[in-house]
Amino acid sequence: MEPFTVTINEVDYQVSLHSGFPKLFDVYNRDINYTIGKTDAGNWVYIKHEPSSAVIPLEQIGSAIDERTAEDQ
Repeated sequence: MEPFTVTINEVDYQVSLHSGFPKLFDVYNRDINYTIGKTDAGNWVYIKHEPSSAVIPLEQIGSAIDERTAEDQ
């Protein structure tokens, strides 16, 4: 999967695949650095982040990842 950009509320987030199993994603820009994943129940969760990272719109970014990964299948 190629890295891609998600724009939410006029903020760009770069997204790249962190690992294939479990499927984790790195979400970053100049202000944040997160690794996120999806639980078996389908909820997006924070796996790790830099302490100084701003809060991200997790569900919106997760939905954008779901849409993008559905296109890649």
